[in-house]
Amino acid sequence: MSDAAIRFESVTKSFGARRVLDDVSFEIPRATAFCLLGRSGTGKSVTLRHAIGLMRPDSGRVFVNDDEVSALDSRGLSRVRQGMGFLFQNAALFDSLTVGENVAFPLRRHQRHLSDVAIRQAAREKLAQVGLEADYDKMPADLSGGMRKRAGLARAMALSPAVLLVDEPSAGLDPITAGEIDQLLVELKRQQGTTLVVVTHNIPSARAIGDELALLGDGRIVARGTAAMLDQSPDPLVRAFMRSEGSG
Repeated sequence: MSDAAIRFESVTKSFGARRVLDDVSFEIPRATAFCLLGRSGTGKSVTLRHAIGLMRPDSGRVFVNDDEVSALDSRGLSRVRQGMGFLFQNAALFDSLTVGENVAFPLRRHQRHLSDVAIRQAAREKLAQVGLEADYDKMPADLSGGMRKRAGLARAMALSPAVLLVDEPSAGLDPITAGEIDQLLVELKRQQGTTLVVVTHNIPSARAIGDELALLGDGRIVARGTAAMLDQSPDPLVRAFMRSEGSG
């Protein structure tokens, strides 16, 4: 088994005449945090969708661990996705379910051998990890934006996946709440060895989370390295991007 949790090999993707990803290659080592940066519309979220198999490349290959997700059928994708979590930009909670039942949903779907009591207990434990232990019976509409993001994180981690994909974790949040979400992600990696793949254009968030950062531009990775390395990039546009505060 390779040391890479996710690997892109010469991935190209176009929508009509617009090439969004152009021969993109990178590897993300296990148990590290990788932040993908770039302006809106540069292909960051498209990259995430390729990683989880929601999109297939026009050319090139995508691997999760040693599974080529770009070539799997629906059954194979389902198996691989059980080892992955996805935190959507808007948390994407089910409005008709309580917060606790949102977190329990993946367990009820994929761990059918567990009793109802065991599933509820597991969901409560995940909520406790994100500071929502008292909110099991609340409805999503009763939560603040930051609380919804925390609940979405608890649901994404319900099956204790080895890989967590996160789309714009600070979107719509004030700086203090965004910082709290960032810290939760850092602790998740530290305590559980979770591989994080975080799409963001919020530079402070990327600095807080990322072991390694990559900047997408014109469909290609134009810079990659630690935050300190990108700060010292010979490319003035990369340095300017790193000096920006970004936005959520």
